[in-house]
Amino acid sequence: MNLEEFTLPNGHVVNHEVARHLSAAAIVPITEDGERILLIRQFRPVLNAWLWEIPAGLLEKGEDPMVCATRELEEETGWIAEKVEPVVAMPTSCGFTDEYIHIFKGTGLKPGRQGREPSEVIEETFFTRDEVRGMIARREIVDSKTLAGLLLTLFF
Repeated sequence: MNLEEFTLPNGHVVNHEVARHLSAAAIVPITEDGERILLIRQFRPVLNAWLWEIPAGLLEKGEDPMVCATRELEEETGWIAEKVEPVVAMPTSCGFTDEYIHIFKGTGLKPGRQGREPSEVIEETFFTRDEVRGMIARREIVDSKTLAGLLLTLFF
């Protein structure tokens, strides 16, 4: 993190710690009938916890976010989406980082080739819309990109 100086719209000068970070992409994988959603359960060492998430990863330098999202889907789950549509690009934590995450909807799932990194401990499971709704209501899904992606894709 770096300490950076900013001049606010009111003319006040402030210093903020800033983490300059690559952006990321994520995808909400949905079966063709729209009834089942593929989620991953990933162990997150920083939190020492398993989280339910949508597949996601960091953009490589100069990489198109849609390319990143489709790559991460196949690498993490072994599935490919025939159709990929943008949902939202949102800041991940605007109080200290400039990172954005680009969220996509992926449909027409077909088997691909899984290629997880050794540091990725992941299980994948298909859930119905009702099951996902229940997981959200019971606070079993707490990851912000996943909540945003699911809510914007499935319920709006």
